[in-house]
Amino acid sequence: MKLEAEFNRIEEVAAGFNTHYEVFKYMKGLTQDLAMNAFLFMSLPTVDSVEIGATKIITNWPAEMVDYYDAHNLMIDSPVIRRMLRSTSPFNYDVEAINTDRGGDKKSTVIELFHRYGMEKGAYFPVHDAAGGRGAMSISGPRNFSMIEMAKLLFIATLIYDRLSQLTLNEKHKPIEFTRSELDCLRLSAGGRKGAEIAQLLDLTENAVNNHIGSAIRKLGCTTRTQAVVSALRLNIIRV
Repeated sequence: MKLEAEFNRIEEVAAGFNTHYEVFKYMKGLTQDLAMNAFLFMSLPTVDSVEIGATKIITNWPAEMVDYYDAHNLMIDSPVIRRMLRSTSPFNYDVEAINTDRGGDKKSTVIELFHRYGMEKGAYFPVHDAAGGRGAMSISGPRNFSMIEMAKLLFIATLIYDRLSQLTLNEKHKPIEFTRSELDCLRLSAGGRKGAEIAQLLDLTENAVNNHIGSAIRKLGCTTRTQAVVSALRLNIIRV
């Protein structure tokens, strides 16, 4: 009964998310509660995908780690991706063990990268949404999970991935209203301007610029300035 009550509570929490940012805050807290360091929700890539940056939906992976991962083409021939394309079963991973058969310099590169950011162990949870779209959740850190933890996390992954899909679909049909200052700050950010430069150009304080950009980030359901700029450009909200 206790486990059933906990699962019911998780289901209620997931159903109550109205933005990607709310999901981000929940996942960040969950990751910390598990004494882990990073989480990722991603769309499961096709066999010809080459960048993890293009597949991520929401994550707290450091931006520089994602850039490094993609710059070194580490998704190509990834044993993790291959396994998730073949099976829907969740699995624990150890970055050294799962990359044992990887050839060339990629083996040492990916092992060093994940150790550098404290993500050497963890688990992946392949999931799908109501429309059949395939994705995955990962939680990474210094340890693996027990069978009970895996069952609970798979339940969470399934609910949240489906909710993220619903939120994304809703956002496509719901116009987002921005203030002129928010749009100006986004546009100048897209042009490579920093906070102090934007403040000078718009005759604002740097704190006001940060507030406008923070508001735009939340409205777009993003978690970083870079993600917000990319999303705004993709949706034709701004042009440079």
